[in-house]
Amino acid sequence: MAALLISVPFLTSGAIVVAIIVFITCFVNTEAGIYILILSMLLSPEFGGGGLGGGSSTTASRGVTIRAEDLLLVILGFAWLVRMAVHKELGLIRQTPLNRPIGHYTLICLFATGMGMIWGHVNGMTGFFYVLKYIEYFVVYFIVANYVRSYTQIRRFTTVMLVTAFIVGIIAVLQIPSGQRVSAPFEGEKGEPNTLGGYLLLVGAITAGLAFQIKDVGPRRMLIALLAFLIVPFLATLSRGSYLALPFVYMALVALTPKKRVVMILAMIGVGTIGWVVMPSVVKERIMYTFNQRSTSERVQVGNVKLDTSTSERLNSWKEVGEDIVESPIWGFGVTGYGFMDAQYPRVVAETGILGLVTFLLLVGAVFREALAVFRRSQVPLYRGLAMGLVAGLTGFMVHSIGANTFIIVRVMEPFWLVVDMVISSAKIEGGETA
Repeated sequence: MAALLISVPFLTSGAIVVAIIVFITCFVNTEAGIYILILSMLLSPEFGGGGLGGGSSTTASRGVTIRAEDLLLVILGFAWLVRMAVHKELGLIRQTPLNRPIGHYTLICLFATGMGMIWGHVNGMTGFFYVLKYIEYFVVYFIVANYVRSYTQIRRFTTVMLVTAFIVGIIAVLQIPSGQRVSAPFEGEKGEPNTLGGYLLLVGAITAGLAFQIKDVGPRRMLIALLAFLIVPFLATLSRGSYLALPFVYMALVALTPKKRVVMILAMIGVGTIGWVVMPSVVKERIMYTFNQRSTSERVQVGNVKLDTSTSERLNSWKEVGEDIVESPIWGFGVTGYGFMDAQYPRVVAETGILGLVTFLLLVGAVFREALAVFRRSQVPLYRGLAMGLVAGLTGFMVHSIGANTFIIVRVMEPFWLVVDMVISSAKIEGGETA
């Protein structure tokens, strides 16, 4: 190995050494590997990736972006397999209520992509790598599900997740003086503010849920302070999809807090009114840009109002998918088999057809069901707070997905599935299951 390392470039040999260290760490102490994974979800560098073939309008033309957490997931997964080979009592995959919906959705993605290859819609290598990216965040779910066994572990993972969000918020705030839309760290040459908006939407919902449920004064004040701080980078993303989803997150929190419902509704009206007055002009302009863009290009018109080109493109994609899907309505055109679309629902239909849409909605519905069950049954404030935040965050994601590929953005879905697993595992822990 030493002879091999001196024969390759320094950065390559350094990366191999780091990978070996991480592998040993994950094998000896899986929890340490999960901590590294949680931090890397938003704080890992991008190694890039080019187009994988196809025209300029296809999904494949955008390429597959490789990040450090992608490699870390491979290392962590391999370390877990080796650990299971040594300790056979651990089992391969822990049984959870979401195993079957996840399996069904994964199988449909593979089947649809296979059919797309047969009919010539999908390039084999391109489809393979994109399907891997689609299901990558499920690996997070299963790795954490196989490890979490106690309240203390869930509390520590939650703390690391919130610390990561605080670091991301600081980095985003430091970008504001540049005058550009802020994005997550290490987003490459062209940032993705909508990705950061979706991430902050989820973390903000989790933070709010915990603040509602945790009664200890100290932690509760810290949660409220974190939530107030994250509002600043959230607004600075100028992500209209995230802005649109925010009221739905709040309404979900209102619905789950019946004793404070009237106060929260009045607070929403008051904050909304005052907020519009004191809101930075750049945020107001971004919102109003949807309706008053000056452009000669063709735009969708609703009543007497013309929408901006970006919103028009998203609405047109819904129409185009409705017209084209009749060619392959059952399983669609396969992953990467259709043109690029920045909207989740028509993309699911175009790539996996009716089968994919049904299994996708069943999976989302299963997450809603399990999170609500934990919120209603649990007596532990941490578990109730995580479940409450998950329900609110998922509600926001359903709206956010109208104008973004929310459920296939790895930097949004990895923390999402981490939270899903902690909520699912909390029910088992509170019910007395330890293995």
